[in-house]
Amino acid sequence: MNLRRLTIPLVLAALFLTAGFTSLHQYNVTWDEALGDLFFGQRYFSYFTTFNERYLDFRANPPLTPDLSSSPFRTRPWEHYPLASTLAYATSKLFHDPFDGFHAFNLLIGAAFLIAFYRWIESRRDALIAATATLLLFLAPRIAGEALTNVKDFAEMIFFSAAAIAYFIALERNSSRTILGAGVLLGLALGTKANALFLPVIVLAYALARRAPRRIVIALFASFAIGALLVFASWPYLWSDPLHTIVANLRYILVRKSGTATANTVNPFAMIALTTPPTFVVAFLVGLVPLVRRVREREPFALFIACWIGVVVARLALPAAVNFDGVRHFLELFPPMAIVAAGSVSLAKRYRPLIAAALIVPVAVAELHVHPFETCYWNIGLDRAIERQIPQAGDYWATSYRLGLRWLNDNAPQGSFLAVPIAEHAVRIVAPVRLRDDIALVHLTNAWSPRVDIRTLSWTYSMAAMGKPVYVMFVFRRDWMNELVLDCMRYRTPAAVWRVDGAPVLAIFRVTPPPPPR
Repeated sequence: MNLRRLTIPLVLAALFLTAGFTSLHQYNVTWDEALGDLFFGQRYFSYFTTFNERYLDFRANPPLTPDLSSSPFRTRPWEHYPLASTLAYATSKLFHDPFDGFHAFNLLIGAAFLIAFYRWIESRRDALIAATATLLLFLAPRIAGEALTNVKDFAEMIFFSAAAIAYFIALERNSSRTILGAGVLLGLALGTKANALFLPVIVLAYALARRAPRRIVIALFASFAIGALLVFASWPYLWSDPLHTIVANLRYILVRKSGTATANTVNPFAMIALTTPPTFVVAFLVGLVPLVRRVREREPFALFIACWIGVVVARLALPAAVNFDGVRHFLELFPPMAIVAAGSVSLAKRYRPLIAAALIVPVAVAELHVHPFETCYWNIGLDRAIERQIPQAGDYWATSYRLGLRWLNDNAPQGSFLAVPIAEHAVRIVAPVRLRDDIALVHLTNAWSPRVDIRTLSWTYSMAAMGKPVYVMFVFRRDWMNELVLDCMRYRTPAAVWRVDGAPVLAIFRVTPPPPPR
């Protein structure tokens, strides 16, 4: 391989790693990581490095560091896929702060994928389009935010996309051996999230469109089997009763729609339009023109991108599909979208670098504008998204608690109490590492509902009435508001508040006397 061709992707990967590692200290663990992703990653890693079956007794508390026994969903292994979280726990052991180490896994696989993604596009288009697609993808605020916090959906995007690229190259070469190797990447994606169940559909659709020979189709099915075997081998939860445990997992996937309130669901296509920088969206729409032309010419690269986008879009349109939390549930759509958007540059005959810069710079500005609150990025502004009562407009992942904990460590008096009425579990799981020992975290809520424990709330107010320093910290998330949140917002002035577009993202209140009677 020509080393000069590696210069640009290596530089981009180095910049990605530098920006990522210097930013990790600003992010807390996510809502779902605290629920169980961290817990199961730790247990499965511990089992595979010792083969001690006590680590698979999820109700027991073997001595492990960090102590994740407060994970609310520790008895629900069917909800937590094993591979990304297990591998991420391996990187967590290399860091002083294990939670930052857990997130570092994303940065490592992200940098490796960035190089492969760039080279794949460059080999089919040119260096400018490859660089444009890569920067659009990795600078988009929602993608950048997931890279720094979300060892589930971001890892799924990486593994899914890497497997898709491997299958394309294998089919291009008619190489059965490479197809079988791609099955390993498929297994990584399948073992991270169920989205990868649709990857074989993309590959088969493309293979049929290209009229792949019979031996190649047979090799494809063999590679799918390799992927499934890898998932089974990496998920000890499946071993004791495979049929029952697989059914439990499929039942969980299929009932998500009935278990999610309609008021909290969002149209996935509206979320793409509202949470993606405008130049990215416009470039994608314009880029559909050369894509369609090339598909009509039966160009393999364009045909594969069309299959990739088409299958994911069809999945999102299924009647049983449910979407919430913006776009994180279908990040695998964004790599081909970035390729199509970058393809719009090919329509220009002159000033192509300037046009590419005009697409990239606004995306970079959008990322810098919201950093480190990327989950709060809306191209209409967070304030307007909240005014329109769009679900999950705000820090729905609770990742900004890291900043609040740092403020409390610096400002709270000795012997303070802390109440967290929204996503308390996301603070409790990290408190032994990130919260001062003398600050007591009050157990006020659970992870199943926004309701607060009235007796504990009364006790908290009584501590404040006695002159004890009591703080309340919460992210703004409309569907999880409760009595304590509303009392603070109505009657108190925040001691600290973090904002995006003028709208509050995170606030800390000091409770003095009890609120007035209503």
